[in-house]
Amino acid sequence: MKSGETGQKLSMALLTLMVFVGALLLFGMEPLIGRLLTPYFGGAAHVWLTCLMFYQAMLMVGYLYAHLLARKLGGWHLALLLLPLVNLPLAVRATPDAHAPLFQVLVILFVHAAIPFAVLSTTAVVAQSWLSHSSLGRRYEPYPLYAASNAGSLIALLGYTFIAEPLIGVRLQSHLWTGAYIAYAVIVALVWFHLRPARASAGETAASVDEAPVKTENSIYLQWLLLSSLPSALLLAVTNYIALEIGSFPLTWIAPLALYLGSFIVTFRTNGGIPRYLGRLWPELLLLSFFLYVWESTSALTILMHLMAFFLICLVANGRLYEIRPPARHLTNYYLAIAFGGWLGGAAVSLIAPFIFKGLYEYPLLLLLLAATFWWCRGPSMALVGSEPSRAVMGVRLAAVVILAFFIVKESLALFEYPVVYRQRNFYGTYRIKDLPSIDGDPDVVRKLVHGMTLHGAQLLAPEWRLMPIYYYYLGGGISNVYTTKAPPRDIAVLGLGAGALAAYAKEGDRVTYYEIDPDNEKIARRWFTYLEECKGEVRVIVGDGRLAMQEGKSEGRDYDIIHMDAFTGDGIPTHLLTREAIEIYLSRLSKGGVVLFHVSNRYYELRPVIKATALELGLHGAINIPPARDKLKPYQSSVWCVALARNPEDLQPLLKLGWVQFGKDDGLNDMAPWTDDYINILAPLRENIEKQWESFQIDTWFDPLRNLFKDERT
Repeated sequence: MKSGETGQKLSMALLTLMVFVGALLLFGMEPLIGRLLTPYFGGAAHVWLTCLMFYQAMLMVGYLYAHLLARKLGGWHLALLLLPLVNLPLAVRATPDAHAPLFQVLVILFVHAAIPFAVLSTTAVVAQSWLSHSSLGRRYEPYPLYAASNAGSLIALLGYTFIAEPLIGVRLQSHLWTGAYIAYAVIVALVWFHLRPARASAGETAASVDEAPVKTENSIYLQWLLLSSLPSALLLAVTNYIALEIGSFPLTWIAPLALYLGSFIVTFRTNGGIPRYLGRLWPELLLLSFFLYVWESTSALTILMHLMAFFLICLVANGRLYEIRPPARHLTNYYLAIAFGGWLGGAAVSLIAPFIFKGLYEYPLLLLLLAATFWWCRGPSMALVGSEPSRAVMGVRLAAVVILAFFIVKESLALFEYPVVYRQRNFYGTYRIKDLPSIDGDPDVVRKLVHGMTLHGAQLLAPEWRLMPIYYYYLGGGISNVYTTKAPPRDIAVLGLGAGALAAYAKEGDRVTYYEIDPDNEKIARRWFTYLEECKGEVRVIVGDGRLAMQEGKSEGRDYDIIHMDAFTGDGIPTHLLTREAIEIYLSRLSKGGVVLFHVSNRYYELRPVIKATALELGLHGAINIPPARDKLKPYQSSVWCVALARNPEDLQPLLKLGWVQFGKDDGLNDMAPWTDDYINILAPLRENIEKQWESFQIDTWFDPLRNLFKDERT
């Protein structure tokens, strides 16, 4: 190895590049594999959570290899880099399964992603081990390389979200990834032959290698496990919380993960640790997160606040984890413990929590465990007060704690104002059913089905009103227009069950087929609501991803007069239901003269331009409704936005007579690229919605939850 200053800088530059590129590939692979899975297993949130848990397991395998074998193998580690070639270019080949069984998803991940992911996960630890066992380790500490690794991970995630996914399809992404992996293998070989850690003489070897063995107490291992497992579990809890509301796709997967990785960049650096003063504020941070949990608001502002609080908590946990790092001699032990803790936290939330909790109760439980862990693991940087505490500062902190405690109590009591009559939790999310007094003092009761934080159906319980559609489905609204202009008998397909409210539109001789991904939803709809039982037509429910289940049902030879896509109102956008391939499946099941109806009322995404672009590419005709102003709506009515597609323009004439607007230059929709299974740009409809809200001065509605904090009203 070169002994001069230039040679040492070159060696460190190569090491840093090796770690950076390895992490770039590793975390660029995560969302890419997730996207490749959706055409086969749908877009349910639990598919991505399973992927996260699998990635953490493979990370642990890579760290275990680095701990047990990497140093013994020496240069033979380079041969390991050839193994991923059997999986390149990255692809997923599977039989579509509408039920997305957990075991099958894991098998597909193991076959198509385990080898490259495990090999890449060895990069950071192997690089640090090579450094610490070379003469270069005398001058440079290995741990800052972990920050370089996380910088590469963060750039990969952000680059995928804002560059790769919006600009190129997954096939090209896969080929570019393959080329980058070959470049990475070359860089690793250059590092080995330039550094030659195995050939360093005794006099050149880092002092840490020759020092006497240092005994590591069991308690420090436990601290490493707790400080790594709890933030990892909180990562999945926050991801679950957000994905259930905004949708399960790379944008929502990546935001919490990017912040999690960013906390390592900030804390794992030379002279790193917990940022100054932040360590003292950990009680306030945990109280803030607890308040956000009981607040039950899913506005853009509150989601940003969840992410901010999560990031600051990770800074404290990972900063303390860095502060109690061991000497370089125990480096692989340390990273193996961190990887094992990360996997434990991920497995607890993705595999165990849905079975033992009926709500997202792991969120507050993790906050309590973090409080206990921070108290036990605290050091000087986490002291609650400085050596000379200022009265003014202490007064502000005390006021903040009192205010947070007040709102926590206020919001907690509000949760019990209208008791939950039923609660359910599974891999697809959480369900709650509440009975609330009706509007304007009417003695009737309205029963609401809440999925996550979003209303997914409601019914008036008085016998004479039970079959009156309400909220999005009210008589005279956009959805009602489509059903009232198609004369019975009709064959109707509905993707998304909810409370089953659309069954109220069925007449004698109609046949209604619901496609519902969650097997528990049908039980809830039949037990707590009467729409299905009192439906005047024939009703059946097919469990499975709507697109895949409809494709599997082609052989039954049953075509539909109305195919109603009702899977987008919860803001959890199953993007694979809006691609060109998906619409082609719907058309294959659509009768002559039939209509495909998309219900796209949504807080975050303007989906109508996407549907228009894809429809025009397929030669379809379309129309959109114009809902009345909010102040014109009556009680139990909600603004509803719809798009109707048909093969022939004549099939849309009844809707145009009701005021719908046909696709054209005057429809008010901007141009947007069509979506395919290969290409989806979720940022475009998000940006479109934000721009429209600014133009109509509705952006202030994002801040409604802040105003509602000081009111007694609850939606």
